Amino acid sequence: MPLDELEILFDENDLDFDAPTNDQLYIMYGHFLTHFHKTPLIHKGRRVVFNTNRSRHPLFKGKFEGFVHVVTRKSQYTDKRQYDRDRANRVHWIKPILDDWQSPSVSYFERVNDYGQLQYFYWVQSLSFLIILRELTPNLLLVTSYCIDVHNIGQFRKYLNEFRGRK
Repeated sequence: MPLDELEILFDENDLDFDAPTNDQLYIMYGHFLTHFHKTPLIHKGRRVVFNTNRSRHPLFKGKFEGFVHVVTRKSQYTDKRQYDRDRANRVHWIKPILDDWQSPSVSYFERVNDYGQLQYFYWVQSLSFLIILRELTPNLLLVTSYCIDVHNIGQFRKYLNEFRGRK
């Protein structure tokens, strides 16, 4: 399936803004486990790993932190991570995008973050979706993925402008 035809997991009318139902969470977490834990994802010949610490977040208690990070976003007001319906509804997009990262649909660029760590960006413009991996020799670390929206467009533009400035 072409990347720009990826579909969301749940109809947005069926997915609450505050939290997924237990059944929805089971499906979301199942995709994450299948794509990253049960069968390791190999990207560019390297394993994609994630934070395996167990979460204490009230909605995701006991789940892997790597999962929690891709279905939540940091609140501008509390600095705590909050469930993000749009991210959660697209958790199953990460693997197909990384598997087909050389597709013309994916814009790929690299950037050194503020801590001197090399990060890899995979942007599917038609989906307004971004995945970030970080160098963690010998592996690659899944940092996050998110929908580019009004709340994070500034940060995304910063990444993109830095990349364009180096070309």
